[in-house]
Amino acid sequence: MLVYALVVLVAPTLRPRVAAGRALAVSWAVELLQLTGVPAALSARSTLARLVLGTTFNLPDLALYVVGAALALTVHTVALRTVALRTAARRHGSPDAAGRAA
Repeated sequence: MLVYALVVLVAPTLRPRVAAGRALAVSWAVELLQLTGVPAALSARSTLARLVLGTTFNLPDLALYVVGAALALTVHTVALRTVALRTAARRHGSPDAAGRAA
């Protein structure tokens, strides 16, 4: 979900599905990079590298990244729909539907 948030921060106009796909791709790329040993070598020199890249490949992580991206996609989609509904309600002058218009 953190990678998803970073993707949206860098490109806030992305549709949620596109953002989820990119976040998943980045997560998988980092995990697969761990097969090379480069992250382990960098992690030996830098705590930041260890936190960002990890040190060892773990196959179940690939599935967990799918779960995280799907969860982030769901949260983002619900948030966008909620904002859209409240905005529409305010435009039509319905304070109850808009959550008490100002």
